[in-house]
Amino acid sequence: MNRLAPKSSLFVFLLAVLFTLHAAKLRAQDRPNIVMLFTDDQRMDGVGFMGNSTIQTPHLDSLASQGVVFDQCFVNTSICAISRANLLLGQYPTQHGIDDFFKTPTPKQFSESVPGRLQKIGYETAFFGKWGIGDTPARTKLGAVVFDFWAGQPMQTCFFHNRDCKYVQSNGKDTLCNCPPDARGKAGFRNRIGKKGLTNPLHTDSEVVPMHVDRFLEGRDQDKPFCMFVHFKSPHSPYQDWDPEFANQTDGVEMPVPPSATLENAMREPAVIKKSLGRASGMSLLKHPVRRDTHMRDYYRLVSSMDKGVGKIVESMKQRGVHENTIYLFTSDNGHHITEHGLLGKWVMYEPSLRIPGFMFDARAPKSGTKIKPLVITTDFSVTMLAAAGIDPPAEMAGLDLTKLYSSGAPNEIDWRTDFFYDHPYRHDGSIPHSQGVRDDQYSYIRYVSEDPVFEQLFDLESDPDQLDNLVANPAFKEKLEQMRERWRVLKESLK
Repeated sequence: MNRLAPKSSLFVFLLAVLFTLHAAKLRAQDRPNIVMLFTDDQRMDGVGFMGNSTIQTPHLDSLASQGVVFDQCFVNTSICAISRANLLLGQYPTQHGIDDFFKTPTPKQFSESVPGRLQKIGYETAFFGKWGIGDTPARTKLGAVVFDFWAGQPMQTCFFHNRDCKYVQSNGKDTLCNCPPDARGKAGFRNRIGKKGLTNPLHTDSEVVPMHVDRFLEGRDQDKPFCMFVHFKSPHSPYQDWDPEFANQTDGVEMPVPPSATLENAMREPAVIKKSLGRASGMSLLKHPVRRDTHMRDYYRLVSSMDKGVGKIVESMKQRGVHENTIYLFTSDNGHHITEHGLLGKWVMYEPSLRIPGFMFDARAPKSGTKIKPLVITTDFSVTMLAAAGIDPPAEMAGLDLTKLYSSGAPNEIDWRTDFFYDHPYRHDGSIPHSQGVRDDQYSYIRYVSEDPVFEQLFDLESDPDQLDNLVANPAFKEKLEQMRERWRVLKESLK
């Protein structure tokens, strides 16, 4: 009897281990896959689902129509490197310390990042496209530690291939690349596809990113849920090219020109804007309308090319049977001025730079594409990825859980933020002002804290959506100005 007891105990122990492993596997399979679609320089109106009937984004529109669209979606910081760090870490630059293009998160920060936390509970993590945090390949490699599959590139992420490639020889008509592996994924500048004598033309986002995504899906661990950070370079120019399919998509279509994109209004901008980075380029386009028109058409082509890549990714997900258990999130690192206020680029807290498109689609619980009003910011997407995986977001993350809006029968009535803090600390060579501010449902308050004395702007976005009338000196708005100043102080202090 005693001789059999150890064998019996061993059997019970092994049975318990097998049961635990099986239960863990079931829990892993119950967790949703997560796809974080992230673009570069995409304006709020740079997609069809936000009401732009000219631009062609059928694949993004399709996902958005099955989910919830965030009508008021914004960045915490409107510059690529810092905004990407905000998403990765779920924090503001005053919290994580990355305030330029050169700093990289510490090993501890990577461990506590969104992918780092997901890895710890059994998620397989993957990264594709533009990394942009840290300016060298060596620093970029630090980020790869928290990703089980890495297809990222540093800084501007230009995809090269050689001149003998079938894609180049057919001028884009044959999309099958036959380059050797070492001819792919190199960063740098390039000539444009379609011109003769090319030596290193680009792959486009619509080719390279989906190709790597499919490689990951093919070889991933089938017993694990996964989270993919899919960071397209488009529509940022001039480092990326568009798919030749979209070369003529806007022919015969008049490009929009908002009221703030006129020479008269641009000349009324304050000195802090007139001396800022992007002003010379923006004013040049305003003075040459044909060039502005060309720039806008190129931008639309880049957006449509990226959208085609999204379509390929969704199709790969469906073919591999993982789409139905996936949450798709979409947004951008910042918006983009195309001559509004005489600017070309981002950096300041004007709406074209601050406001971005965004949606959530949970394929397990489709919605109807309803646009909802609560204020959503970049770091909400960070918190949401963790919450969707069953992780309680840490208190130090500066975001809210979007799944609460998604699952609510009355999302516009839910207890949510009424305003948010904005911070852009990067100065470049001094030509970008350090700006901070507060945005609520109606007003935008901007402080250029690097100016001496500090320069302020206050806009009523209901009566002045183009931000042409600064109300700081208007006595009728003295009380509102003081309220916004106080909110700036409170929100800034809360992030220490």
